[in-house]
Amino acid sequence: MHMKKTFLLFGCLLAAIVANAQYGPRLFLDIPNMSFSVPDVTDPTQRMGFDLGTAFNVGTHWSVARVGGGASFSLSPDAEDVAESFQINPFLLVEAGAGIYRSNGNKCARTQQNAFTAMAKAGVLYTFYSKDEKALTNETGAIDYTIGGEFGYFFIRDVFKNYELFLSPNYHIKSKVLSANLGFKLFLNLRADRD
Repeated sequence: MHMKKTFLLFGCLLAAIVANAQYGPRLFLDIPNMSFSVPDVTDPTQRMGFDLGTAFNVGTHWSVARVGGGASFSLSPDAEDVAESFQINPFLLVEAGAGIYRSNGNKCARTQQNAFTAMAKAGVLYTFYSKDEKALTNETGAIDYTIGGEFGYFFIRDVFKNYELFLSPNYHIKSKVLSANLGFKLFLNLRADRD
């Protein structure tokens, strides 16, 4: 029931963003979204790895709502048997952010130029754990709430197909850890005029 309320809240937020968009909402598909991940920056050698995923974004110049998913591929460099510590954990996420989202002085309307993202965000992350990992989370599927930021530098290649380098630090409220992702996105502007 609590999870349904959380997703309903984010659905309402998404509708509000779309309804209030000054220039109309932009639709972006991050495919793929790849990043080096450190699940706990206070103890980076405990677990580190690589995240691969995709996300659908509805955004304006000042806000975004997204839903996505993917998988985390990680290992523990401190383990006695590093290979045995390898884990693959699928995840789902819902996020909303406010600040500067994929914007510049030209409103992203020109090609062959650079722009940026700088925003605060909050979200819900659901990670799927195997039964063997159950001891880490006390449940087979772990839900966590996140607050954090997103900072990106991207190149507007042809308005439709673009590339972004990003840094995303997040504080996980239930597990009380600070994580960080440094990565790359190929994103498609689904409302771009490609004629």
